[in-house]
Amino acid sequence: MATNRGTFEGDIQEIEFVKAFNKDRQNINFSIFTDDINYALDNVYMVRVTTNQLSRLSGKITKTRSDCYAIYSEDEKIINILQENDYYLNEKNIQSLNYTIIKKSGISIKMSDSDKYQILKTGPNSFNSLFGNYELGAGASLFCMRDTELIKNKELVIGWNTTLENMKNYFDCVNDTNDLISNKEICQQIKTFCNNKITERINSSSELQQKIFNGYPIYDEPYSAWYLFSHGKLEKLTYIPFTVTTGSGRSHGDYTIVLKPKKED
Repeated sequence: MATNRGTFEGDIQEIEFVKAFNKDRQNINFSIFTDDINYALDNVYMVRVTTNQLSRLSGKITKTRSDCYAIYSEDEKIINILQENDYYLNEKNIQSLNYTIIKKSGISIKMSDSDKYQILKTGPNSFNSLFGNYELGAGASLFCMRDTELIKNKELVIGWNTTLENMKNYFDCVNDTNDLISNKEICQQIKTFCNNKITERINSSSELQQKIFNGYPIYDEPYSAWYLFSHGKLEKLTYIPFTVTTGSGRSHGDYTIVLKPKKED
């Protein structure tokens, strides 16, 4: 139910944002966005993303990083569309219009009362594309809370497209491959190291930050996101404080690394 609630209320929030902009784009609440637009604002309109697009990270058609983006149009038909749809525009109802997509205008919209969204969810191959190896992701995913779960690390390592031997060679603290399926303390040490290393790699690389936070150049324009609307505030999107965790499907063989917003103290 939580997922359905988030999806439904997220849809409403996106629709209301688009309508609010198209009704009053001169509103000061949009100024951080409109100040960057080199077009006459009277002909700038917000459009909600309603299509999936190719992700260069996964090679699959997926939801995009932006939830809406801006277009420039002098087409007179747009007035009727706005009136008929209470200022709501999406990718379907603008198909008959002549317009120009405004590059780097993508906005990511999050529910006003939620910090529980995922910044990034990546499986083994996508993780390897970002970070250059599988072992770091496998290490961050290890079971290490209960002794009875350690045996699951054998299948987990395979699921991460690597081997116990490769893991032993990658991590200095591993003396024997059996450590990965029998030594809880070593597995905890590896997991902490990997989480810290992933965080360090992201924080020290502007290229990784653009891929992870903006979705650039993972998606073609205008499907990367350069602005974030969260908690009722629109701001430029450059970085989001984050934590590294594992996806919920780990116990049944769906191995992923997830970045979530860090909770404020």
